[in-house]
Amino acid sequence: MNTAVTADRLCEMLWAGSPPASAHANVRSYAAGLRRVLNAASGGDRLSHGHQGYRLRVQPDELDLRLFDDLAARGRAAIAEGDHWSAAERLRAALGLWRGAAFDGLSHHFALHMEASRLEESRISVFEDYAAARIALGEYEELVPVLRAQTAVHPLRERLWGLLITAQYHCGRAGDALHSYARARRTLRDELGLDPGIELRRLHQAVLARDLSQVTEPPRSDPVRQLDPPTPDPARPGPRSRSAEAWPICQLPTLIPDFVGREKLLTHAATLLAPSNAERPAMVVPVVILTGLPGVGKTAAVTHLAHRLRGAFPDGQLYVQLDSARGPRRTSAAVLADLLLSIGVPGSAIPVAESQRAALFRSKLAHRRVLVVLDDVMDTSQIQYLLPGSGGCAVLITSRARLTAIPGAHLLDVEPLDDTDGRTLLDRIAGARRFATEPEATGRLLVGCAGLPLALRVAGARLAGSPHRPVRWLAERLADEQRRLGELRAGDLAMRACVATAYHGLAPDAARLFRALGLIPTGEFPSWIPAVIMSGVAGDEEPDDSVDDILDALIHANLIRAHHVDPEGRPRYRIHDLLRAYAAERAAEEESPARRREIVGRVLDGWLHRVPVAGEQLLRTGADTATAWLEYERPSLAATVEYAARSGHGGQASELVAALDDICHQRTWLDDWERMARAVLERALAEGDRRRIAMAQGSLARAGVARGRADEAMRWFVPAIRQLDELGEQRQAAYLRVHSSFAIADRGMTEDAYTDASVAVAVLNSLGDLRGTVLALRSLGAALFHQHREAEAARVLERALEAAERLRQPLALADALQALAVTELMLGRYPAAARRLDRALTHYRRVRHRPGEAYALYTIGRLRLAWDPERAAEAFGPLTQAAEMFSELGERRGEALTAFMRGRAYAALGDRERARDSFAVALPAFRALRMLDWETRTLHELGTFGR
Repeated sequence: MNTAVTADRLCEMLWAGSPPASAHANVRSYAAGLRRVLNAASGGDRLSHGHQGYRLRVQPDELDLRLFDDLAARGRAAIAEGDHWSAAERLRAALGLWRGAAFDGLSHHFALHMEASRLEESRISVFEDYAAARIALGEYEELVPVLRAQTAVHPLRERLWGLLITAQYHCGRAGDALHSYARARRTLRDELGLDPGIELRRLHQAVLARDLSQVTEPPRSDPVRQLDPPTPDPARPGPRSRSAEAWPICQLPTLIPDFVGREKLLTHAATLLAPSNAERPAMVVPVVILTGLPGVGKTAAVTHLAHRLRGAFPDGQLYVQLDSARGPRRTSAAVLADLLLSIGVPGSAIPVAESQRAALFRSKLAHRRVLVVLDDVMDTSQIQYLLPGSGGCAVLITSRARLTAIPGAHLLDVEPLDDTDGRTLLDRIAGARRFATEPEATGRLLVGCAGLPLALRVAGARLAGSPHRPVRWLAERLADEQRRLGELRAGDLAMRACVATAYHGLAPDAARLFRALGLIPTGEFPSWIPAVIMSGVAGDEEPDDSVDDILDALIHANLIRAHHVDPEGRPRYRIHDLLRAYAAERAAEEESPARRREIVGRVLDGWLHRVPVAGEQLLRTGADTATAWLEYERPSLAATVEYAARSGHGGQASELVAALDDICHQRTWLDDWERMARAVLERALAEGDRRRIAMAQGSLARAGVARGRADEAMRWFVPAIRQLDELGEQRQAAYLRVHSSFAIADRGMTEDAYTDASVAVAVLNSLGDLRGTVLALRSLGAALFHQHREAEAARVLERALEAAERLRQPLALADALQALAVTELMLGRYPAAARRLDRALTHYRRVRHRPGEAYALYTIGRLRLAWDPERAAEAFGPLTQAAEMFSELGERRGEALTAFMRGRAYAALGDRERARDSFAVALPAFRALRMLDWETRTLHELGTFGR
C-alpha cells in the first residue's frame, strides 16, 4: 500500500513464480479494470501506474490491518495499566475486524503464505490477551467454550491451555481443568516430544492444591520456547557433591540479539535433541549436525538453539570451537583436557593418554543431562573422542562439511534467509525507517547479499556506520560482481575471508574446478560442464568417476549443491552467487588469461555441440526430451550468449545465436532471442566483423517479424541482406530473403516479396538445400497469393508440399500444408483445404508449435465460415481457441485476423452489434501492423453497417 510494486513482482505473486507468457499483458488488463472500479468509487487517482510500478493509495484510517494493530496496542497498554475493562473492549474491537483467515480464497505464493502466517500469529496473540483481560474481569463461563474451540485449532499454544484451565477452575470445574491439562500434556508430547513448560505445570499443581492465588497470568507461547528443567525423577541418582566439580556449567557464547528466522529448523532440531523424544532409545545419545554454505549463520543458529535447550539439559552446556583454519589444529587430547578442567577435574587427575581422557570425560557425563556443542568441525576424526556415552546427553555440531560418517546423526541444512527475514535483519541492524524510504534499493541490496546472514550483517553494519549514506549507495556497489566481496567487509566481519577458509581446504583438482565455475555466467549448471572443464572435450561425455569425485568434494565442502535432476535424468548443480563471485576472483588471481579464455571456450563449444542436436530433434520429431531439455536450459543459454559476447567470445556467441534462431522461433523465446541478438550485434560492431553484424541483424529482424513489427524488421533485413550479398554469403542471404518475403507479403509490398522469394528459390535450389527450398517455395507461394494469383500460388505450394514430404520434418510439412490449405480455401476447394488443415494441426501439435497451431485453428474457423455461412456458429470454436492462443503468445497479427473473422461470423449470424465491435478491434491493429489489404477489407465491412 502506498508503495510502488513492479509488474514483475505482481506476476511472481499472482502465478506463484511460474507466470504464463502473457503475464504482463494480463496484469495490465487486471490493473485497468481495478483502476476503473477503484477510481470511480473514490473519485480520485486511487490506483496509479508509473515508471516504478503500480501504486495503491490508502489512507491510514482505511486499512483494517492498521486499525487492528492500533486497537491491539491500545488494548495491551490498558492491560499494563490494570484497566481490564477498556482492554477487553479495545481487543474485542480489534478481533471484530477479522472475517476469516488472512488472504482467504487466494492461492498462496511463498511470500504471501509467510505474511498470512504472521497475521494469524498476531490475531491469536491478541485473542489470548483478550481472554486474559476477560478472565481478570471474572467472565469465566462465557470464555470456556470459546477457549475450548481455540485450543482445538491451536493445540500447541500453551498459553491458550492455561487460559482454558484457569477459566474452568474459576467456574467450579476443577475436574475439567485437570482433564484439559492432561490433553495439553499429551498433545505436546505426541506432536513435539516435549513436556509442558514450567508455568503450565505450576498452574496444574495449583489446580491440584485448589489454590490459584500464587499463579499469575498464564504463559505466553513462543514458536520454539526454551525447554524448562524436567520434574525430578525419583529413579535418577541425586546430585553429586560439587566440592570438586563445577556443575551446572554453561560455556555457550552470548546470544546475538538480532537473530532472525530459522524457526522451523530450530523446532525440528529441538525435537530431535529433546531427552523426552519417545522415538529414540533411552540410552542413545542424539547428535544433530547443522551444515551449510560459508556465511549462512550456522554458529548463530546453533548458539540460539543451545540457549533455548538449557532447560532440557540442566547439568550444563559445554561449548568447543574446533575450527583449525583459524590457527593450528587442536588435538582431541588437548580439547579433552580443556573440557575436563572446565567441569572441575584437577589438572593432576587428567590422564596422559587420549583414550583415557575420553573415558574420564564420558564417566563424568554419565547420569547427567549435558548438551555438548562442537562448533566448526572439519571432519569426524576431530570429534570421535568428544562424544558422550550417556543417553541423558546430546551433541550439537556445526560444520562447513557435510559430515555423514557419524552413526545415527541427523544432518540438517541451514538455508539462506528469505527476503522477509533478510529485511528484518537489516531493519534491526540499521533501522527499519531507512529501508522503508528506499524500497527499490533495499530490494537490490537483498539481491546482492543473496540471503547470507554474514553478508546481510556486514551490509547493515556498513549502513549503520554511515548514516549519511543512502541505501542505494551500497546497493549499487554490490551490483558489481567484481567488487561485491570487497564491499562485504566491516570491521572483523568479512564475507571473503569466510569463503576463503573453505576454499583453502580443497584438494588441487577441486580448487581448480571451483575456480572455473566462477567463469560460468549462471549459478546453476548441468553435469556436462564440469566434465568439459576438466577433460577439455566438448562432445557427449558426462562426468567420469574422477570428475564425480571432485564434484562430491565440492558438495562435501558446501561450496556447491546438487540442485535437482534434469528431464534426461542427469544431475544439476548450483553454486551460490557470492561463492561464484569468490570463485571468479580466484580464477582472475590464479589462472592466466589464456587459461580463463580456454575454459569459457570449452563451455561454449559444449553448448555448440548440444544445441544443434536438440534443435534438429525438435524440428524433425518434436521429441519431448529435446523440448524439455531446451526449455530447461533456456535461461542458461541466454545468459551464456550475453556473457560470451561481453567477454570477447563474439564468434562462438554468434554461432550459438545462429543455432538458436529456429529454436527461438518455434518455442517463441522472443525476449531471449532479441536480448541475445543485441549482445552479439554489439560485440560484432565493436570488432568490425561484417558477417557477424549481418547475422545478428537477421536474427533481430526475424524476432521483430515474430512480434508483428514488420517495419522494424525491415530496418534490420535490408542492411543484413546487402552485407551478406557483398560478402558472398549466398545461403544466409537467401534465408533472410525468405523471411523478409514472408514479413512484407501481406503488408502491401507484394512485388518486393515476390522478388526476394524468387531469388531465394533459385539460390537454395542450386545449393541443394532442401529445407531452404521448402521455405523459399512457401514464401513465393505467399507472395503470389497476396498478388491475388491464387492458382499460380497453389501450384508453387504443391511443389513446396512435395519437397516437405521428402524433407520429413513435421514443422516444415505442417507449414506447407497450412499455406496450401489457405490458397485452396480461396479457390473454393473446401474439402481439400479441410484435409490439409487436419494434417497440419496434427503436426503442429506433435512438435508443440503453438503459433502454427493457432494459425491452423484460425484457418479452420475461416474455412467453416466460407464453406457454409449458414453454419457460421461452428466457426466460433476454433476462432476462440486461436484468439486465446494468440493473446498468450502476444501475436498481434493473429489477434487482428481472428477479430476480423469473428466479425464476419457475427455478421453472418445477423448479430450486427458484435460484428461491428469485432471489426472495430481489428481495424487499428491492421493499421498499426501496416496490413493495408486487411485494413481495406475491414473498412469495407464496417461500411456495410453505415460507418
